[in-house]
Amino acid sequence: MADSVKKVAIIGIQGLPPKYGGYETLVDYLSEHTPENISLTVYCSSKYYQEKSSKYKFAELIYINLPSNGIWSFLYDSYCIYISRKKFDSILILGCSGGLILPFLQRFRSKFILNIGGVEWKRSKYNFFMQLVVRILMKISVKYSGKLVADNIGIKEYISQEYHRADAEVVEYGGDHVQINRDISSLVDLYPFLKMNYILALGRIQSDNNVEMLLDAFSKTNEVFVYIGNWGVSSYALELRKKYQIFSNLIMLDAIYDLQVLDIIRSNCTFYMHAHSAGGTNPSLVEAMHYQIPILCYDNGFNNNTTKQKAIYFKNKEEILQLINKLRQEPERAKKIADDQYQIAKEFYTWNSIASKYFNFIIQ
Repeated sequence: MADSVKKVAIIGIQGLPPKYGGYETLVDYLSEHTPENISLTVYCSSKYYQEKSSKYKFAELIYINLPSNGIWSFLYDSYCIYISRKKFDSILILGCSGGLILPFLQRFRSKFILNIGGVEWKRSKYNFFMQLVVRILMKISVKYSGKLVADNIGIKEYISQEYHRADAEVVEYGGDHVQINRDISSLVDLYPFLKMNYILALGRIQSDNNVEMLLDAFSKTNEVFVYIGNWGVSSYALELRKKYQIFSNLIMLDAIYDLQVLDIIRSNCTFYMHAHSAGGTNPSLVEAMHYQIPILCYDNGFNNNTTKQKAIYFKNKEEILQLINKLRQEPERAKKIADDQYQIAKEFYTWNSIASKYFNFIIQ
């Protein structure tokens, strides 16, 4: 291999092809836009892949025989960091689960590029003990990483204030892999709500995504509200679904991973609701911006930064209903919001641009 080719590893995801969430989508498109001067390797958990390809797009794959989620993520990420430390010029670490091992690998510190994701310890899904553990891991990870990536200016500011490091590079997510598709004919029998003026939300069913705020708000209306998420994976989600399934206008769909199906469902909604309260630049929000639909966001710094202050913002269920009613009476305003978000998405959130930023930062 030529000396000019840099060997880069990525650690912290379940694997490729992507099956899980935002980090996986990020790595998917980094592997697609890998430049010729980089040899990319991605660590994957063998537990989730019956077929284990050695290559995906432009990335080599290495499989580790450990689960990558839940409590196992601490061991999985730490082990991947340890075994990769001598093999690669740079190691992109996604998330802070492997933070405990970093102080013991100080002589390799310059190789470690950390993307902390969101401010994970603030997520209400964690109990006090887990919040403490995650907060400690984040502090250690930031301290012992050579470079930092923030996916939102709000995250960069948080890192600067909390950990006194002002050197984080802001690199968001792309969303131009989605396609606008207004043709509902192939799915209308399966999803009859496509014929209606429905409002849509999409995300994991956890409390910091304010799922119940949305369900409670729309349960008091005749609006058709669709929420796509992982309804079967936790007692919280199961209880929430049971509580609100009595309302015929609330449609709670299990997670959909077929992008073509999601394209149709998202392209044809009247409004898109994004109620995530934690995290940085959320991939599902960036994707929604590419569909040219009006977007209403939970009012926090991260969502406001992502949408450049040009979406509509709410803080509680009362404001949701007021804003929806107002936008229905002002279709021109709703259209302008949709157009503004689309223009922002095209300027800031395309994978070609995001991948270039990542790889330039990694090897500089």
